[in-house]
Order: sequence, then structure tokens, then C-alpha cells
Amino acid sequence: MLRSIALILAFGVAISGLAPAGHADSWHVVRTVMLMRHGVRPPNQEPPVPASIAPEPWPAWTTRPGWLTEHGAAAIRLVATADARRFATDGLLPPNGCPAPGTVQVISDSLERTIATGDAYTSALAPGCGLGNRHQPQGVPDPLFAEYRNSAITASAATQAVDTAIGPGGATALAQQHQQALDDITRIVCGDRSTDCGLTAMPSGTEIDPSGTRRPKLTGALAHGSVISEVLELEYAEGKPLPDVGWGRATADDIRAVGSLHSLELSIIARPRPLALANAGKIAEAIRDGLADGPPVTVLVGHDTDVANIAGLLDVHWSVPGYADDEPAPGGALVFDLVEDELGNRFVRSSYRAQTLDQIRELRDAPATLVPLYPAGCATDVCPLDTFDASLGR
Repeated sequence: MLRSIALILAFGVAISGLAPAGHADSWHVVRTVMLMRHGVRPPNQEPPVPASIAPEPWPAWTTRPGWLTEHGAAAIRLVATADARRFATDGLLPPNGCPAPGTVQVISDSLERTIATGDAYTSALAPGCGLGNRHQPQGVPDPLFAEYRNSAITASAATQAVDTAIGPGGATALAQQHQQALDDITRIVCGDRSTDCGLTAMPSGTEIDPSGTRRPKLTGALAHGSVISEVLELEYAEGKPLPDVGWGRATADDIRAVGSLHSLELSIIARPRPLALANAGKIAEAIRDGLADGPPVTVLVGHDTDVANIAGLLDVHWSVPGYADDEPAPGGALVFDLVEDELGNRFVRSSYRAQTLDQIRELRDAPATLVPLYPAGCATDVCPLDTFDASLGR
């Protein structure tokens, strides 16, 4: 709550001496780079967790596991339309007609859900203009989005990063700190059953791949709680009838509360700097390159882990209605605007853009939430370019 209040108050803070010269109206946006999560998808596997944890059948989806749903694509088209208006206001896209060739670059990871998200986004950003969506063939790993397996991080370095993020007492103490969310998950998945299901009595731990080629994992209650909380969020976002959201036992408030387990997992396995650089070092480089000399608009379409990686490097945080703090929303994006002041000095303005959970559920055509972000070492959301680059790892 304090973080949310701080974000709201900070929106009105006057720009410090580190910011561009002159009034904000005299700045102009040179180019924008966005890192966006894919849209709404079903769970990646069926069932999402073992039946010993959640014994009742899960609500059915008509889309293949892990693929972008049509509802998810519709929500992406809505946010793309809103982005197009913002880009036009910033002078990056024409208010009408098609942008000139080379104005927009969209690069998507090679899974179906990211490719389909990029396709939906480009179709609505400039309808009928045939904007491209660059990606590897579906299923072929893209080094830009799958760097961890080829990174130089060692198992000992990964272990140290995870242990530091978890803090004293290890995973057991961390689970105790989040016992209420685990109990809420148990209530939702177990219903009237009082034993032999849920997460309340399950231990938690971590798993580090000794070869250093796979990302660290949480295990046990915290891991399953993260998966279940995300599935509940996706069921709600998909617009499923409330009886099909958590078997009718999960309210919107419940979904936000237990969503803390998913953002918690990302804070441990994705946000720590050594892990973020190992997994998203090339994404960080693509963001820097896009701001330095890319086209007016660059959009990278990846995953929640990618968003959390870059957010961890910058040490930025956000809150959007319907989600737990720092939760990467479906279709949500980190937005980096290269701005120039009247003296020709250049800065980076950072924000997080997302539809609220109810906007996605209802396919509501409304402006997205835009939360100012304050990268490490920056007094405001407008940051000297060299400071921003240093936060990203340069």
C-alpha cells in the first residue's frame, strides 16, 4: 500500500535538476522502446498442479495450453489502439494513415503466445498497414529471449543470488511470512475438504541446476502457490463466468491478494541482478540499442520473467488495479521514452503501462494505466541516459 501511495504522489513531483531543461511541454520524445508481456493464455499444462493439491477438475479452456486466447488477442488489440494514440501524441506515429517504412519494429519471442501477441498488436497499432512482426520460427529458441542456457552464470552464483533474495531462514521462513496467501490458496482449491489437499502443510524450497543452464526454481508450496495464483488471474482475465474462476471460490480481491505469490516468485528467481543479467542481458542490450539509434517505435514481446528481469536491473516497482504489486500484467509493458530537452540533452523517461485486470476481463476500451518508474540512481521517472544505461548493466 505504501508503495502504491508513493507512486501516486511521485507522479506530481517536480522534475529535479537532473531532468531536462525547460518546461515539460518543451521536451519531445525522440523514440520509444517497450518490453511487453504476451496476452492472456491458458495454463501451460493440464492440470496446472497435481490433483493431490487441487482435486477438483479445473475449468476448461478452448485454446491449447500456453497459447494466446482470442479474448487475450482482443485485449492486446485494444491496448495497441491506445498505444497508437499515445505514439501519435508524442509525434512518433502519424495521427492518420500508415507510418513510413522503418518507423515501427516489433520483435517477438518464438512461442505461439508471443508471436500471436505481436501479430495482434501490429494489426491494431496501424490497421491495414502490414506492419511486420519479426520472430524465429515457432518453437525455435531465440537467443534474445532465451539467453540463460548460454550465460556464464555458475550454480554457486545463482545459489547466492537466490539465497540473498530469500533472506534469513530460507524458503521455510519465507513461506511462513506468506502463510496467509498460502492458506487462501488452500481455501480456494480445497473447498469443503479439510485434509489431503492444498498447500498449508507443504514445505517450500529451491532448486538450482548444477550445470548452470536452467533458471533457478522455487519448489513446494511457494512454487505451486505461484502457479495457482497466476491461473486464477488468467481465468478472471479471460472473462470466464465467476463460477469458473477458482471453482466459484475466488473473488477479485482474492486474486489480487494471492497474486503476491507470483510476484514473490519473480522477486526471487528473476529480479536479482545476477539472474536478471544472465537471462535478459541481450534484452537489456536491445533496449539500449533501440533507444540509441533504433526506429521511432520498438516493441519487444516476451514473458513475465523478461519483464521482471529488466525491472530488477532498474530496481523499479509498480501497482496496477487488480494485480499484486510488481505483477507483470498480461499485455503489460515497461516503456522507455528517449526524450530531448530544448538544449538537445537526452534523457530516458520510464513507465509501466498496463490494462487493469477488469479492463482485460471486460474488453473495455479505455486508457491504460501508466505508472511512472524511478530507476536506481534517478530522482524521478526522467533519468540521465548514462545513469539509465548503467542500471541496465553497461
